Amino acid sequence: MNRISQIIGTTWTGAGPVRSLVVGVSGDRIAHVSERGSVSVQTEALILPDDALLIPGFHDAHAHLLFGGLKLGWCNFTGVTSIDQFCEILKQSQSHRDDESNTWIQGTGLDESVLPITRNEIDRVCRDVPVFIWFRDLHSAVVNTVGLQCAGVDRNIKNPEGGRYERDQSGELTGVLREDVARIVERKIPEINEDQARKALLRAQDHALSLGITAVSSSSRADRLPHYLAFANSDSCRLRINAWQVTEKFHFEEDRFKRQSSGRFRLATFKGFADGALSSYTAALNEPYENIQSTGIALVDKKTLARFASDAHREGYQVTIHAIGDRAIGICLDAFATSGGKAGISPFRPRIEHVQHIRPQDIPRFAELGIIASMQPIHCPADMEHVTSRIGAERARYSYAWRSLLDSGARLCFGSDWPVEDMDPLKGIHAAVTRQNPNGNPPGGWQAQERISVDDALKAYTSGAAYAAFWEKDLGTIEAGKFADFAVLSKNILNCPSADILKAKVLMTVTGGEIVYRNTSSF
Repeated sequence: MNRISQIIGTTWTGAGPVRSLVVGVSGDRIAHVSERGSVSVQTEALILPDDALLIPGFHDAHAHLLFGGLKLGWCNFTGVTSIDQFCEILKQSQSHRDDESNTWIQGTGLDESVLPITRNEIDRVCRDVPVFIWFRDLHSAVVNTVGLQCAGVDRNIKNPEGGRYERDQSGELTGVLREDVARIVERKIPEINEDQARKALLRAQDHALSLGITAVSSSSRADRLPHYLAFANSDSCRLRINAWQVTEKFHFEEDRFKRQSSGRFRLATFKGFADGALSSYTAALNEPYENIQSTGIALVDKKTLARFASDAHREGYQVTIHAIGDRAIGICLDAFATSGGKAGISPFRPRIEHVQHIRPQDIPRFAELGIIASMQPIHCPADMEHVTSRIGAERARYSYAWRSLLDSGARLCFGSDWPVEDMDPLKGIHAAVTRQNPNGNPPGGWQAQERISVDDALKAYTSGAAYAAFWEKDLGTIEAGKFADFAVLSKNILNCPSADILKAKVLMTVTGGEIVYRNTSSF
């Protein structure tokens, strides 16, 4: 049975308390939500185990779906801590490489704060094959010598605005590329074809569905958007995809695209970048970093962003901007303040992505201006060991300030930033609720005053994400008339010890009334 007409069990609807309910499904929509015992049970009803929990399907509000699917076929350097490990992975990749002169070896997940790598280390293994590796934050990369040559880069090249070629003390290129420079070099890699994109999106979809995710908001370069559209219109698509087109120069007329919307696909949002990442010291700060004399890199100024956002809003587009450092967040808030509607009720629902390190005086401005804070809680346990050493204890107090933002009246939506971090929403919820790593450290949680409840975290992953994508009429809660998109968890995470959230499993995923994933080992 792939389609369901009735599902019965303990339910968190997102619009009330946990109850034992009967959810009726007609076609791809929810027909009714009734108290158990108030309606007859159908012969074909799906009755959940007593300890299971039915919830709305998760919506990952910030991911890189196509890139993540491609990455599943790349070298994975996640967790690599030694040169020997690094070289062994490259050797294995080279041995399986097709004998094509234009085939690059690509990788991701490398943590340069743990293992700094330059072209010299890559050249030990790959002297004749171009190699391009993203660091885990996706804001810096490293290439080998032949990769630099293929990209037409030599020691005489100058840094463009918004990026930097790292050099050693003698002025030679190290192969490390920061921000826009990384994207410039990446574009020298031959572009994927339609079949490669379709297979990558299928891999990404299978991964998302296995985690209870039924909708994904994903950014894309303009030249790759047709791959998303083709996939969304195919019989293979089961996810609902809210796609964003990346703007790099903030030129509205040059970047303008045709807006599209259906039950399964939405394209009406621009994504831009205001700064980089804390891990590579490119997040834009108001005051210098604690351990280097730099305030990071601001990739846009307030005037340029305000003009772009005003033009986009006037034409009915949504704008979302990546901003990690407090200076970048301030630039976005100031720009949106001059480009939105009436305070607190902006019809354009501008978003700021990440909002990791914020000044306390800027927290209430989100609610005042109707700006959505789109955050990824799983970044917190990954970054917390480095935050204080880089920005100091005073600024760290308002890092990942979920509780403060909610208390101020701001709207939150949660995502993963996959493949930068793990896509699993349960890991993100655990991070939001405990502010600890999976091992339970630090005791009590890092900056524990910013912890939130499981209920709040679930809402950010469901109704909050739906609102941020203009899908709240169809998604985000289990209510009559909305799409029958569900996830079934192996335990009720609202009443279990917080450490046990990580023990929960996704038993089943349903989109449009169709079972699209079933954990056969557990259910």
